[in-house]
Amino acid sequence: MAGPLEDGVAAAQRGDMATAKAKLEPLAQSGDAVAQYVLGDIIVRFANILYKNEGVIWLQEAAKAGVPNAMNDLAVIYAEGKLVTADQKRADELLRQAASLGFAPAYYNLGTRAARGIGRPPDLFGAMEWFRLAADQGHAESQYNLGVMLAQSNEVRINAKKAAEAYMWLTLSARQGHDEAKTARAQFMAGMKPAEIAEGDRMVAAWKPVDPKEKKS
Repeated sequence: MAGPLEDGVAAAQRGDMATAKAKLEPLAQSGDAVAQYVLGDIIVRFANILYKNEGVIWLQEAAKAGVPNAMNDLAVIYAEGKLVTADQKRADELLRQAASLGFAPAYYNLGTRAARGIGRPPDLFGAMEWFRLAADQGHAESQYNLGVMLAQSNEVRINAKKAAEAYMWLTLSARQGHDEAKTARAQFMAGMKPAEIAEGDRMVAAWKPVDPKEKKS
């Protein structure tokens, strides 16, 4: 049997914000951090622009309570500067808080910011390390990004192990349906040696996602 939280989410998904808020607000007001996050998320995503600030407030409450999803969503909001005044420092702080809890999307967003040089000079090595943390958990976009960065590096030309690793990440991402990874894998594979492909296949077969509790930044 579905509870108020599930009912609220279902109502939001069908566009019935009045019912969603009626189901979720009592839980959020009672201090339920998950309800605070869900309520904030659906208001920010689905409500009229006039009410989106209310969603930001609920996300802030959930973030204070330690919900990594809320921290990540708020970071994006501060980075974009559409609903609040843009604050890249605050965005970084929130992402690092979520990353400290092993939250893969936060790793991904930190990697993207490092690669693009948002708030600081571009740092491709740092970006790869953030993407690797997310990729280790099975985050498809991070696996793709990491695979492409490795495939485009000079090291793959002289290091068969790196070539196999690039192939592994692209393969793992492609298997999750990532279309760009499928294309990149095919292009990269065309220039690989048979031994590198064999090693890459071995690495794919042996790969297992990392439990976020075991690997935090």
